[in-house]
Amino acid sequence: MKSFTTTTICLVVLPLAVDSFFVVNTPKCTTTPTNNKCFLQQRGQVSLHNKCKSTSTWGIQQPQYNGLYMTADDNDDDLFVNAQDSEALQNLFSKQCDKGLMTKDELKQVPLIADLLEEGDLLTDEFNDIWDAAPKFPDVTQERIDVDSFIQIYRDIDDLFEEEDDTEISTAGGTGSSSTDDKTSSSSPASPSSLAVEDEDDDDVDETTAQDEQELEAVYKTICDKDGLISREELKAWDEVEKLIEEGLLGEDEFADIWEKTLKSPGAVDRLDVDGFLSFNVAVDDLFVFDDDEEEENMEDLEIDIPEIKNDESSDTAAAAAPPQALTMISGEDLPPGVIFAELCDANQLVGKDDLNRWGELQEMLADGDLLPLELQNIYDGIPKTTTTTGGDKLDEVGFIALYEAIDALFEEDDDDDEEDEATSSSDMETSNTVKTELLEILEDLNNDDERLPCGLECSEGEQDLIIKIVNVLESENSNLILQKAGNIELEDLAGTWELMFSSSSAMKFNKGLSGLGGSFPSGKFGGLKQVLKSNKYLTDMEYIERIAVTPDTASFDVRVNGDWELEQQMSLFTGEPSTVVRVVPERVTYGPTSTRADHWKSLGPLNSLDVAYLDDDLRIMRGNTATENVFIFKKSTS
Repeated sequence: MKSFTTTTICLVVLPLAVDSFFVVNTPKCTTTPTNNKCFLQQRGQVSLHNKCKSTSTWGIQQPQYNGLYMTADDNDDDLFVNAQDSEALQNLFSKQCDKGLMTKDELKQVPLIADLLEEGDLLTDEFNDIWDAAPKFPDVTQERIDVDSFIQIYRDIDDLFEEEDDTEISTAGGTGSSSTDDKTSSSSPASPSSLAVEDEDDDDVDETTAQDEQELEAVYKTICDKDGLISREELKAWDEVEKLIEEGLLGEDEFADIWEKTLKSPGAVDRLDVDGFLSFNVAVDDLFVFDDDEEEENMEDLEIDIPEIKNDESSDTAAAAAPPQALTMISGEDLPPGVIFAELCDANQLVGKDDLNRWGELQEMLADGDLLPLELQNIYDGIPKTTTTTGGDKLDEVGFIALYEAIDALFEEDDDDDEEDEATSSSDMETSNTVKTELLEILEDLNNDDERLPCGLECSEGEQDLIIKIVNVLESENSNLILQKAGNIELEDLAGTWELMFSSSSAMKFNKGLSGLGGSFPSGKFGGLKQVLKSNKYLTDMEYIERIAVTPDTASFDVRVNGDWELEQQMSLFTGEPSTVVRVVPERVTYGPTSTRADHWKSLGPLNSLDVAYLDDDLRIMRGNTATENVFIFKKSTS
């Protein structure tokens, strides 16, 4: 696949300490003739430099005025944010917003935007046009934006400067080399012949880049639609992408992640223009650049390890020179624990958690569901371990035998139960009930914690990981109606009132609820969410009821979202398997005397299209069909 990168150069000053700076060569920038400033993004950083000049290579030195540095006291980490770094933009918004929303005047006070407006780099008319085009948060008093609109505005402003940079690069030529020669000659003189070789290399890179860009633009014209744009499906059907996915070089999740991060065409939220297409190719190429770097690091590690093997007094020269042998699985039933340990242990007579993957009988127990990963983890964590020199904790022989006996004790209890139980199917159902009960107990504890928001919106990363692990196990159990009916469930299977018990959605966590209104009221917070699904032969109505808890409690109120819902059968983008999707179309948002169209509320988006991953009589687990890490757990309400 051809790659396209922007060959701009700019001096970047990195503050190292209070009294020292280090300047490095990066691609050259061009400056606007009106105020002699540049605004460029390079390698994930946004820099604003005054009086940009030609490149030089300086060492660490005492600070002196040269028109280019920022003092170490200028804490600009929060001021200049990469327009493609969504997390950094969310953090910037959080610091500048007022209760999750931002007015036009407050937007003007964002440091970078304020500086651009003051210096005239961003015209007031341009700023007003970008503000008018962004979706607004429903408000009867004044126009305000949420975090999604803020990110859109920030990127739209950034696009203005990218377009200017492209224009200047195409017309700049090769100016500005004399000052470079003057500065570099003071530290490391170069011969005329070496400079000529460098110029030839730069010309070759420019020609190659231009040629690659032309080839990609030619390809783009063959796959874009009549509007000159390309959709996700069309991009994925491109033979280059298809080939990478088929060969396993590009994962489905990697493709989806790059697509989400690539800037879409203005006015088309789900399609790319030619600039987006080029950016997508650059992002894909970066994956392989990383792989190359990683391979070099692995080779360096291999070179370091080889002398250690040769110097081992217990190994001869031939064994040290031989390539490492692949570790084999330890097979056989009812092997004594001492024999298994001897096969699994390393040179230090220790066994780590990863080494257990070679214990064949143990892996069969896990695959058959006789032993849950959570049970194994709990047993392993409860056994004393030996700390290794690399910082990891492993089991010695005594600890391994204790692990073996603890696992064996579980099956002795199961054997006694099997003599009394009716059949294997009922035993499987008990296992499912045990897993489900454990999940519900954890969720109940989370939702009963008055110090934190309900539905896991303020749970720890460890708590979320544990819940996701249990969900993964429960989804494969026989109690799952999705597996029993091969995904062919009916509307009636889902109809009822469902209470949200947990969500891992980053959008809901950022908004601190579904609508985000909880943080907009004094002493208010998210108090829970219910989803009501109705179905008969005439209609399929949907309603969200979000509780906003306010102090005093008499001031609390509900936010209601009304709309339609439907079931769809489609192929999963990630697994390639059939999936059942609940599609929700919100229509109106009502709270108190206020009623607005729901399409203005972007915060509702995470729940609009979800896969049904697990379903039984009173528990439903949903996953995002484009982001499977987004999990929503609903419990059926009996009231």
